[in-house]
Amino acid sequence: MNKIFYGLSEKYKPLKWNEVIGQSDIIFILKKTIQENCLSQILFFFGPEGVGKNTCARILSNELNSSSELEDFSLNTFEIHEFFNNSSEYIYKIVNQSRFYPKIGKYNVLIINNIHTFSQYIFNYFLKLIEEKHPHILFIFCSSEEKKIPKLILSRSQVYEFKSISTKEIFLHLKMIAKKENIEVENEALFILSKHVKGSISKAIHLFDRLILYKEKRISKEFIIKKLGIINIKYYFEIVDYLIDKKIHKILILLDQILQEKIDFYDLIIGLTKHFRNLFLSKNYETISILKFKKEIIFSYIAQSKKVSYFSLINAFSICNRFSNEYKKLNKNNRLTIEIYLIQLAYLFYKNSSSLEEKKKKNEEFYDYNNHEKIKFLQKNWIKFVQKLSNKINPIYLYFLENEIQFEIEKNKIYFIIPYKLENYGFSLIQTRFIKYLKEKFKNLHIEFEVVKKNSNIIEQYNLLYKKNKLIETLIERLNLKISSSNIQEDKNSYN
Repeated sequence: MNKIFYGLSEKYKPLKWNEVIGQSDIIFILKKTIQENCLSQILFFFGPEGVGKNTCARILSNELNSSSELEDFSLNTFEIHEFFNNSSEYIYKIVNQSRFYPKIGKYNVLIINNIHTFSQYIFNYFLKLIEEKHPHILFIFCSSEEKKIPKLILSRSQVYEFKSISTKEIFLHLKMIAKKENIEVENEALFILSKHVKGSISKAIHLFDRLILYKEKRISKEFIIKKLGIINIKYYFEIVDYLIDKKIHKILILLDQILQEKIDFYDLIIGLTKHFRNLFLSKNYETISILKFKKEIIFSYIAQSKKVSYFSLINAFSICNRFSNEYKKLNKNNRLTIEIYLIQLAYLFYKNSSSLEEKKKKNEEFYDYNNHEKIKFLQKNWIKFVQKLSNKINPIYLYFLENEIQFEIEKNKIYFIIPYKLENYGFSLIQTRFIKYLKEKFKNLHIEFEVVKKNSNIIEQYNLLYKKNKLIETLIERLNLKISSSNIQEDKNSYN
């Protein structure tokens, strides 16, 4: 070995504020706090792993002791890591060193990383140290889990919340490193790596460092996917297509192929859940903008989402959520479990598909009717619908609803023909609910509905005719009575 090799993490470690990636808000606040002389003696840096908490703590330590970023005051910085949690002697040694006043600079900065992993005994020790009030010691606690930190520490701290680094910022930083190191890498490969690390810049650099050790001439998308064990998005599209086509055997064969690529089961089910979520978003033009993919992939999501109902997607979420919770309890790659859940998904899609086919068949049957049959069908369904409301409607009004409503069909349009006397708010509600009932019964029935009132003159003529008929009936009734009485008289005479 001719010379010491320095990895990318060490080589590109930020030493100045302008080298820190993705934490401009935190840096701005820290600088302003220092300028206005209102920096607390106890700082708490909270945020996901690998986003720059420890880096900012070291740069802050250097800046507090120097007027120039070029000077190195690393001797004033004391770090305690979580792997010394059980080594009380080491922690005491570091703390005792920090008690001495610095030979150069103003402060000794004690950085405690992953404080949430330390025992209660160590917590109490740090609290005691804080209460001693050493004016030359600045405490910076770093953690990814704020909830696990004792309130006594939080209540005395200035809390700074670090955010995850955006995929774009990670991508641009890796691209800069690749250019400086003369590494040939596809943009899509860098994008996949940037997305894979979920906002952790340190993890991104560490993985990139590991990947270039393979000495590939050019780092491709396929190489990144294979080495990181990332599931190709095409598999999720294939799984859902097989679910739609009711080909469970194809899904199980594909699962076998995926698992041969040493894919983690949990990553597979989480990826499938996200795929269902993306399909859900693709079903509405207002939510499509939330998807962060290339145009071709978004178009694929839109196309596939048209084949899947909201009902299927919501239930698929539920099944995937149950699986992920069960997987955490199992804590191992259980192939049988994932196969069972995939079969449950297949059954869900089969059941929903059968229901849709039945509705489609009903629609086709309706279109096959002639107009006379359609009117009879509508009349029959109207009476059935109204009778369901019989306990809420006046019997006389119910009689009119059953007998006075007529239907006509012309050019794919259904007309409700109602007597003008029936028109009121109550009828409007009933008629609206009936139209909704028909539309639900025939999901894909593209027919318009219109309400037509019978002309009042026609009604009056009808009423007049009815009155005339009533008079005739009365005359006939009287005539019958007269005829009947004369017959009785004749019978009596014959007996005599």
